Amino acid sequence: MSEKLDRRRVDDGRYANDRRQRRERREGPDSWSRSLRWFAVSGWALVVGSFFLVSFAKPQTVTFFERINKLPVRKEWDLALMDYVFWMLFCGIIVGFVGLLVNLMRRRRKHDVFYFSLLALGVVSLLAFFAVLTL
Repeated sequence: MSEKLDRRRVDDGRYANDRRQRRERREGPDSWSRSLRWFAVSGWALVVGSFFLVSFAKPQTVTFFERINKLPVRKEWDLALMDYVFWMLFCGIIVGFVGLLVNLMRRRRKHDVFYFSLLALGVVSLLAFFAVLTL
């Protein structure tokens, strides 16, 4: 007697609706996964912008031109600009760690991308934040 053929099985012995067949069921990246690049770009823009503001807020150095013409030179930090630097770095920390949290929660398969830039952004922002606090 011949054995009955089970039409539900695929050629390799598994059932047709078996989830272990490693079929890609996602329709593409969701909005959170697409936003990770923007988290990184906006966070790094905040950090780079804050570094430029620190260069404008630091005390001026006396040059030959200012010494000869007896021009006034600012010898203290511009605290109004340093307030902006403080908040920009704080926002950089928040953006970096929120992006890192979203990246860790949305990364489920081994071919999903891990953004090391978000980790570096959080660490650099945190170190710069504490450096600004000590000024």
